[in-house]
Amino acid sequence: MAKPSPLQVRNIIIAVASAAVALWNGFRGGPWWLTAIFGVGCVLAAASAVLNERP
Repeated sequence: MAKPSPLQVRNIIIAVASAAVALWNGFRGGPWWLTAIFGVGCVLAAASAVLNERP
């Protein structure tokens, strides 16, 4: 497996952080739309990490 690029590492960190915040907000009873925004951010960051893989 190839070493991830710095951009991929950043995207993975953002995806994990977004997922953690979305779960925290959902479990503490925060607004549903805020949970949805963080959930979408997690999906987009993870997809960006996959799409930016080195050839």
